[in-house]
Amino acid sequence: MKNILRRSFIRKFGAGASAALASTAGLGVARAEAGTPDDNPALRVVLLEEEKALRNFHRAFEQAIHNGLHEEAIAMFVADGEFAEVLFNGGVFKGRSHGVSRLFRDRFPAGKTGRRMEPAPGFELTADQQRDSVEVSPDFKTAKALFPYSIQVGMPFETESSLAAMARLHGEGVRTWWEGGVYRISYRKDEAGHWKIGRLEFDTLSRADYRSGKSYAQPVSVPRLSTRFPADPHGPDELV
Repeated sequence: MKNILRRSFIRKFGAGASAALASTAGLGVARAEAGTPDDNPALRVVLLEEEKALRNFHRAFEQAIHNGLHEEAIAMFVADGEFAEVLFNGGVFKGRSHGVSRLFRDRFPAGKTGRRMEPAPGFELTADQQRDSVEVSPDFKTAKALFPYSIQVGMPFETESSLAAMARLHGEGVRTWWEGGVYRISYRKDEAGHWKIGRLEFDTLSRADYRSGKSYAQPVSVPRLSTRFPADPHGPDELV
């Protein structure tokens, strides 16, 4: 099943990457003419293609973490040495093969984090918070975006009781909740002209004790990450 999901993800991701490459090919034509997207039709076409490519790229990222394809999600960040980082629950995870990999390869699977969920009743984002935006730089090499998210987040119970140990053996022992907010993302292109994530922030707006299908939800308080790596093997590199 996982191989089927992986092939499906690669097909979808390839479509987004092709759009980015196609827009880059048209960039030379657009740059040959002076002006801005408002008064330069060719430049406007390139800009719209880049925005479309970024939205496709983000959908592929969400699909990857929803399906537990964390290695694919990690590969969507800029390479080491280019300051990839993720801000999540008060912690900063730095470097694709270090902090970012630690977050997506270890912390997210352990907490069953990342699967899309419908908003908890009474905790829905406002219309403004649900509106996405993509802003591409004039040189088409960097971009910023806002995308709403509504996902399951969790963390393993820290108690070492026999009941908790037994629950973990059966794939349980995890406290989960619904979380809604906004992804704040900075992108940059690599040498091949492909978009990559430079910085990803989970800007959390609401949390609730909720399971899909329930008609009610209660607010929850979740402690921010407080222990850095390596004291916490799954912890962030810095605390905010």
